[in-house]
Amino acid sequence: MVTYTKNPLINDTIPKTIESLIADDISHYLVIKDGHILAKDIDIEGLYIDNFDNALSDKIDVIQKIDDTKTDVSDAFKYVKENATSGIFVHVQKNTVIEPPLHVFVLQEEHDMVHNTIVVCDENSQLNYMEYYQNEQPSSNNIVNQAIVNENAKLTYTTMNLFTQKSVLDVNRQGLVKRYGTLTFNNAEVSDALSNVNTVVKLVAPYAKSYVKTVAITNQQQEARFEQLVEHLAQYTEGYIENYGVSSDTSALVFEGVGKIHKNMKHSIARQQNRGIVLSRKARLDANPLLLIDEYDVIASHGAAIGKIDEEQLYYLMSRGLTKRNAERLIINGFLNPILDALSSDKLKTLFIDSVARKTQDL
Repeated sequence: MVTYTKNPLINDTIPKTIESLIADDISHYLVIKDGHILAKDIDIEGLYIDNFDNALSDKIDVIQKIDDTKTDVSDAFKYVKENATSGIFVHVQKNTVIEPPLHVFVLQEEHDMVHNTIVVCDENSQLNYMEYYQNEQPSSNNIVNQAIVNENAKLTYTTMNLFTQKSVLDVNRQGLVKRYGTLTFNNAEVSDALSNVNTVVKLVAPYAKSYVKTVAITNQQQEARFEQLVEHLAQYTEGYIENYGVSSDTSALVFEGVGKIHKNMKHSIARQQNRGIVLSRKARLDANPLLLIDEYDVIASHGAAIGKIDEEQLYYLMSRGLTKRNAERLIINGFLNPILDALSSDKLKTLFIDSVARKTQDL
């Protein structure tokens, strides 16, 4: 049996920002640094969560089912088993509905990060899962997030990334959704790293549904690219892609969304929406929605709206006493608001808003 190769833990101190979050505002949490669990406060019936070394023995039957899917999910799983230095396995048992959000903080300090998270929701289960990433040193960060949503299960999987400059971030998110299952991928991207995020969701049984929502902001010379593919591999499936972006300075932000309905997958729905604000003449924001439709009896649409801050909104706010800078920030915060509802903690919301303010401080 192949197990993860964890690097030695040099420093077991939890950053003050994380300590503050888990002390005052968050219950049901796990903190992992450089592959080692530092803190854990989770005791929920029907929920298993642990590092992957333990899961390889505790949940071998569930893991074997992932291998048996013979999909991109299983292929990636085999890769990370051999290469990852950090991993979390989450399993929600059949008929288990977990109301409180589950928070996992993944931290890098001494070593480059190769992290894998696998979340499996069994039949008729429900989970709201929040994952937060932060690095302490410039690093190369390779992250794989995998979600398997079984029949009539519901998973909301939210990530928030805060990687620093001089870091590289590569994320591969993969979802497999079965009959009547619902998977929501939310991504709050406020990193300063060179970023590439690829999301693939496969709707493999009738009435499966997915939502892929990304909110991203780039500044200075940063480059970030987000690719999403939702594949309809069964009839009566629904897939929705939403992207919201802000680009400033000389940065470049790209959204590439694809909704693909295969032949004979009748009565499926594929929709995309892209909205963006460009804050400087040298900034770039591209939205390239694409529909690949091989069936007539479907519903499909896409759209993109990219531009400057609305002058009428700006004028209205300034006429009410706000400075131009404060008015611009208020508009930007409102524009990025779609992700705030996914952040279950007030302090996480404040952290996101403060990060946006930091990345737009030159307004």
